[in-house]
Amino acid sequence: METVGVIGTGTMGCGIAQIAAQARCNVIFQNRRQESVDRGLGEIERALARLVSKDKITAAQAEGTLGRIRGVVPLEELKSCDIVIESAPEIESLKLELLTKLDSILGDDCIIATNTSSLSVTKLAQAVSRPGHFVGMHFFNPVPMMKLVEIVSGMRTTDSTVGSVRAFAEKLGKLPIDVKDYPGFVVNRVLFPMINEAAFALQEGVADATA
Repeated sequence: METVGVIGTGTMGCGIAQIAAQARCNVIFQNRRQESVDRGLGEIERALARLVSKDKITAAQAEGTLGRIRGVVPLEELKSCDIVIESAPEIESLKLELLTKLDSILGDDCIIATNTSSLSVTKLAQAVSRPGHFVGMHFFNPVPMMKLVEIVSGMRTTDSTVGSVRAFAEKLGKLPIDVKDYPGFVVNRVLFPMINEAAFALQEGVADATA
């Protein structure tokens, strides 16, 4: 996994691009609008500057990280990637359209990962011709700080794909866990009932919101 594509220049995309470049991967950072690419690169630069100011990394390391990120607009620029991580908004129709276009561009050995917290990996895999190479990588916000990554297997994701993506996550300094394609995966499935119970406790007057 030497060349990593990241689609999406929002908070999650910026974080994924940053940690991949810090892990010495070459990153192709894509959005359909140049202004969004430029804004995302600016966010990464500021994040790295904060790390430098806190003595977490050196100025030279920050410069090297930025130098490994190339912002692009055409999807075709991703054709040389070993893995592409799609981090578009959580809109199923948008992701399906994007994945269909991406499928016609990437090489046969490229792994496509979707960073989703709520959509079915199996259903999204219907947009690609090689569903065995399609997998979920659920990162958590803020990506540079949160260690956990859920590796989500669709019904046709191969074991070799899961193994490669798990190793890639470890290269990024993350703790990967394997989960099945089920609504909420693991973390959100546990988290949401806890949030609901907190709301019930407030409603019933058990304690106030500052407790």
